Amino acid sequence: MSEATTQPTMQPFVAVGPNGGHRLDRGARERATSGPAARWRPAPAAPRRIAVVPAYNEEATVFDVLARLDAHPSVDEVVIVDDGSTDNTRAEILRYMAAHPGHRVQLVAFDRNRGMSAAYEAAFRAIGERVARGELAADDLILTVDADGQHDPALLDYLIQIVQDENLAALVAERDLKGSGYTRYKRLGNWLMSAWATLWAGRHWRDVESGFRIFRVGPLLDALQYYKGWKYSETVEVAVILSRLGYQVRNDVTVPVPVFRSRTRLFDVAVDLWSMPAAWWRVTWLRRPPPGIGRRTAITLPLLALVPLALVLLLVASKRVFLGTDSINVYIHVWYLKDQLIDHLRFPVRAAPLDGGRAVALPYGGAVWVLAALLFAFVQEWAVTWTFVLGVVLLPWAAGVARRVLRDPWLLLLFLINPFYVDAIFSFQYAFVWSAVFFFLFVAALDQRRWIWAAVLGWLAAGTHPIMGLPPVVLYLGWSALRRRTPWHVGAALVVGIGAALLPLLWLTLQTPAVGENDLKTIVLSVADVVVRRGTILAVPFAFAAWQAQVRRWWRPLAATIAAGLVVNAVFANGFLGFAQGSYTGIVRTSRDIYRPFVASGLFEPGARYRVLAPNEREDGLYYLARHGAVLTSELFTESMFKRSFTLPEYTCFLRAKRVDFVVVERDYFRQYHTNEQQLLDTLHALDLAQPLYHDPHGRYTVYDVIAAAESGRDTGGQVQVCFR
Repeated sequence: MSEATTQPTMQPFVAVGPNGGHRLDRGARERATSGPAARWRPAPAAPRRIAVVPAYNEEATVFDVLARLDAHPSVDEVVIVDDGSTDNTRAEILRYMAAHPGHRVQLVAFDRNRGMSAAYEAAFRAIGERVARGELAADDLILTVDADGQHDPALLDYLIQIVQDENLAALVAERDLKGSGYTRYKRLGNWLMSAWATLWAGRHWRDVESGFRIFRVGPLLDALQYYKGWKYSETVEVAVILSRLGYQVRNDVTVPVPVFRSRTRLFDVAVDLWSMPAAWWRVTWLRRPPPGIGRRTAITLPLLALVPLALVLLLVASKRVFLGTDSINVYIHVWYLKDQLIDHLRFPVRAAPLDGGRAVALPYGGAVWVLAALLFAFVQEWAVTWTFVLGVVLLPWAAGVARRVLRDPWLLLLFLINPFYVDAIFSFQYAFVWSAVFFFLFVAALDQRRWIWAAVLGWLAAGTHPIMGLPPVVLYLGWSALRRRTPWHVGAALVVGIGAALLPLLWLTLQTPAVGENDLKTIVLSVADVVVRRGTILAVPFAFAAWQAQVRRWWRPLAATIAAGLVVNAVFANGFLGFAQGSYTGIVRTSRDIYRPFVASGLFEPGARYRVLAPNEREDGLYYLARHGAVLTSELFTESMFKRSFTLPEYTCFLRAKRVDFVVVERDYFRQYHTNEQQLLDTLHALDLAQPLYHDPHGRYTVYDVIAAAESGRDTGGQVQVCFR
């Protein structure tokens, strides 16, 4: 049986459970944390001040600490919790209480050691019961003092006065560790722990482990709704929780430490390090869940969504060259920009290795591609991978800057599980991701009437991805002017300024060979596909802002619908029913230069033109061939790849128009694209117009010499579209 020793008048305060822990029934717990705690109201009279003292094996100091607190004029009550001490601590407490009968000192006793966190929680929960019964007010003060003598009660008046004068919810005294005999190792550990707390609390902490504190009862009981506590984690958990709840807390009042005491071990440090993000997580998801979301669901459901997403980002970040449907286009352009800017000190207009040298070096991508190219000189392909991951992380943050509604974690969760946001990660939509970041920041700058920043960010959004950046910028400018948030003359000036600065980039985009090689229908359908899928990412924050109440009310069916869409999108994107747009396997695949044996064989011709047939999500071979000196006959846009079936005359005409010297056929290409190009190559071989030049020893690809076939084709002056008329 557990033991509880207390004065009779305080019996409700020290109810002790079967394992020595304080227990409240559910009703009492809810009254303690949803009543006065949630409505922090000033007491009609001067606040009562209750000192809470946890004690474990402190027989040498506990008597003196009790005597000083009991005699202190600013302390109305003292609650001491004996945490299952194995020495004479409890006897010393009882000796003091016997010598000083009355009601100022009360004892809560555990029959076994349960840790400082459990000791504090027992006292705090019981105080919550007293608040619920009207015995204490939410504005009363709790003073936490250690039983080892390292906190000087003489300083309490000074600390209490600061709390009262500044109307603080809490004051956590910063201990003067340097002047108190603490080793450099201990001081460094405290600094690191406080820095970690700063990250999760969202405000600066100087000494998060300090136990010398003043709390108002209301905010503290509010914090207990999100509190778990284990070992010594109480101090750091409460610090994070109070900060995240938005209470005013100070941690910059320095106090001396009369004695050096420290019992924490590395295991306790690990517990504290884990407890802080866990406390942040509980506050984030439990504070205001949507209707119908219970406490357990609120904790676990976001994990089911965010942990896989975080894992995906980590896997992407771990790939030097990530294999996505649009990734190699970025790697090859950024590599070429680096080669020209850094190695040759010139800004290129055309990309010599792409589409026979006709492709432009900056069809989009703008400033971020140039930045990645400069970083490429130092970290190679990692510059592309890591700046992409950075953009993916910044995108939801920027959306929250543009529309504060996304600071609601439950609405942000819907944003993050948007199938098209997830697809943008797997398909490596580098330019769109950064364009979206710039667009949302442009919206925020425009709303805040920061016109110069709005102009710069609008230009970056439109220049990074003209299709997905320019229309939203223009539309939002027009909407803002119609709502009179932006003066018409300012809006017109921004449109003219951004448009003028965009002209060179738009000119480059229109010079892309894929624009001239495809009919209007193909281009329109391609643009429409991009706008519909990526446009939902841009539209969601504005839709949520307009219908926030409805979205929260219908959160569960909305989340279920979006999750179902996520599954359907993943299935179709991976080739279901022949919908061959690539796959999501890039997170588990590793890019390798499979063409190195061919290059080393002596049959490879640098400067020759190569048509490479590769699976949509594994086009890294094109990148490596280009770096070895090959000239590719496409610019890696889907529209320029011509992954289609041909008649024999169309094919030879196409080879001539593209001036193809060699066709490289990867084995897995025809598993994704069911075209007749292999049969055409076999026919040309039979006609002695094409010759197998090289077979990969591992059977991964075959290289064909098609120079004769290209020469036999119809001469269209390089106009590809003429071949299909």
